[in-house]
Amino acid sequence: MKVLIIGSWERHKAVSCQKEAEEIGRLLAKNGTTLISGGGEGVSEIIVKSYKANKGRKYVCYIPSKKQMEAVGEKIGPKPDELIETNVDYPERNIIMVRECDAVIALHGGLGTLTEIIHATKDYNRKVSVIDFGELSSWIKSIPELHKKVFLTSDINKAIENILSK
Repeated sequence: MKVLIIGSWERHKAVSCQKEAEEIGRLLAKNGTTLISGGGEGVSEIIVKSYKANKGRKYVCYIPSKKQMEAVGEKIGPKPDELIETNVDYPERNIIMVRECDAVIALHGGLGTLTEIIHATKDYNRKVSVIDFGELSSWIKSIPELHKKVFLTSDINKAIENILSK
């Protein structure tokens, strides 16, 4: 199973959910999933480091154009097993990642993360678990159609169980 992890790429925001991010990485490695991310810093970096430290099977990274990354000051995080340079902007790259995954886990993101969740549930019918943390959860709760399709929990184990269940 290919699991896409999404959330804030800003390190100062990711620090507040480091424990949760590390647990997600550990559990995804333990369950033999292939990990997909946008390859940046922040939440993704913490999850990927934990995933690799726990002998995760394969980590695939999708990056937008380097020009796009430079424009916002984002750097590529931990070295992936497979790097896919999409050469498109962030919104297009996000859609590609969602299309290529089987399920999504979100932790502490902003509007970009919210759009990925919307595409995952509405356009690609992917299972989505969102860790109930910060404003992302509030936004999901305020959109009834989205709230019905997203598994919202503060329990990391239940979030993983949700995406791995048939």
